[in-house]
Amino acid sequence: MSQITTSGILPPPVQQSFSYKLLAVPVPKMIHKIPAMLKRLPKHGGDTLRMRRYNPLQTATVPLGNSGIHPPAQQLTAVDIDAKVDYYGSYVLLNEQVQLNNQDPVLNEAVKRLGVSLRQTEDELMRNMLASTASFINCVGGVNGDNPTEIARSDIDEVVKTLEDNDAYMISDGIEGEDRFGTAPIRDSYFAMGNSRLIGDLEQVNGFIAKAQYPNQDRVLRAEWCSIGNLRFLLSSIGSFEENASLLGNRVYNIFVAGLEAYAAVEQEGYSAQFIYRPPIYDGPLALNASVGYKFAEVPRITNDAWVINLRATLR
Repeated sequence: MSQITTSGILPPPVQQSFSYKLLAVPVPKMIHKIPAMLKRLPKHGGDTLRMRRYNPLQTATVPLGNSGIHPPAQQLTAVDIDAKVDYYGSYVLLNEQVQLNNQDPVLNEAVKRLGVSLRQTEDELMRNMLASTASFINCVGGVNGDNPTEIARSDIDEVVKTLEDNDAYMISDGIEGEDRFGTAPIRDSYFAMGNSRLIGDLEQVNGFIAKAQYPNQDRVLRAEWCSIGNLRFLLSSIGSFEENASLLGNRVYNIFVAGLEAYAAVEQEGYSAQFIYRPPIYDGPLALNASVGYKFAEVPRITNDAWVINLRATLR
């Protein structure tokens, strides 16, 4: 009988091939810093930025008359808001043999992944601050029998009315209607930031206008999903929620509705988004490991409590 040489007897030197086209990495949409004011704490100026807002003065509706008597003077008052920066950072250690033996550019990929980690850290810090400090309104216009209910048009109108009563400025101007099939004009709007799990319920709300139906796509944000009334919704997989927080023990989704200059991201000058690479020569007597990392100093801060509202909802 003839002897057959098979791969089991004589395997190739390496029984695998490496695809040089790397697979896509899931990257969430960063939405919570989009409406934020960007402020900088001066270098060598301490670790706290003090922001001041002067309070409105009363109107003068009483005529002066001809008595020559001056009306009472008004007192000018202000509110100071302090924001103290904190410091954050992370890094990756790479053994020299990883870079020596691997076929893919490990160091380049580490830098990319760290870049996403940095931006997502900033976004989650802003999200968590809004979730813990913003005043809230529970949705009550839905029909699921929970508290809060799923989002309804009456809930959207209520939060818009509240912001309007508080004289909050809208963030985006309206988009005029155009003679294009299936499109609709978009109103002046506040931004609403929520979790992508809300998509199904939002599409059932009266007045839903999908992003694709905007008459002009030049002013559409990548994370934007729709417009309803005077709200434009930005959705992300890392949108805020709380487990077992409803009356019936269901997950509650936080939808942060913000006006212009409602909150700020304060960065430290000279300490924002620093990337640091240290070759193996800096790692002990044998120079075995390289490192690449980032660090930054930042603090999120609400600057006007009346101009940002957390609209809390469950799902249908």
